[in-house]
Amino acid sequence: MSKEIRLNFSTEVEVSQVYNTLTKNYIEIITDYFELQRVWLNNAYITFKDLDKYFILMSLVSKTFDGYAEYFKKYDFDQFYNVDQYELTKFNIVNIAKELSISKETARRKILELEKIGIIKKNKKAVVVNRKAYNLQKPTTSIHLISKFLANLSRHLQKSNIIKQQISSIDFELLIKNNYTHCWNYFLKFQIEMLTTFKKKFFRDYETFQIWAMIVYNQNLALTKKIKSSAKYPDKVKDTYLSELLSLTETLGLNAMTISDLTGIPRPTVIRKLNFLMKNRFINKKENGLYVVSDSSNVKEIDKYRLENVNKISEMSCKLFNAARMYKN
Repeated sequence: MSKEIRLNFSTEVEVSQVYNTLTKNYIEIITDYFELQRVWLNNAYITFKDLDKYFILMSLVSKTFDGYAEYFKKYDFDQFYNVDQYELTKFNIVNIAKELSISKETARRKILELEKIGIIKKNKKAVVVNRKAYNLQKPTTSIHLISKFLANLSRHLQKSNIIKQQISSIDFELLIKNNYTHCWNYFLKFQIEMLTTFKKKFFRDYETFQIWAMIVYNQNLALTKKIKSSAKYPDKVKDTYLSELLSLTETLGLNAMTISDLTGIPRPTVIRKLNFLMKNRFINKKENGLYVVSDSSNVKEIDKYRLENVNKISEMSCKLFNAARMYKN
């Protein structure tokens, strides 16, 4: 991680600039973001078989990063994962439950389960996060995917003369790893807030959202292919995204077994959650047994939140761009 990186933009990138660039090139850029989300959630479930426990751990890791920042400490990727343990003196079950929109009883039970498998140790109001937890959650693939997303975004920022120099995916990986506890905390805080809001407003639990998102992801891949093959397709798809996605439901879909294979969630659990999604009209089941996104009022409400989220993605991306601008080896 000793490579020197000189970035050729001297002023801060503004959120509005990132937002406008993302909006004008929405489908091309957002597909990289969807891939990041898909892999992040799927790997999390495969590792823990329980996304509540995973989000509790990520909340604790984020608080670890906050603790470092409070004392003006910043560690790179290797330094952080060489730490044996970190104690959080401000640990509070009520705050964890509120942050993740789960009951205090559920938070307490999940924390006990994390204790039993040796990931954390709790002592009254303090908690020690063990190195075992860090090793389980080295986000190497996620760093690669977010770097790919940011590099694609930087290419369009450069085309719009917002930055003079495109930043490669490799350079973004180095920047994030060299400033790991600082930069990755931007991502964790964004993910926790955004995905918990999805769960709270629409889906009851993270796994149900994960299953619904997989169905959306499948249709998004087809939409991306359609747009890339059509020279006359409009660049700005952000506002019409849902209608474009729904136009493909006749020819697409995933069955329960495929969803189970892709997410790692057991098929009986997948079927139970698919039934919830159908009952609440988030999805439809076709005659051939394939599930597709539903054209319903509930899905339209989700789409409103997606539009709000474009600005939040822009804010998170902007922070990482400006961290890159400030980077000095």
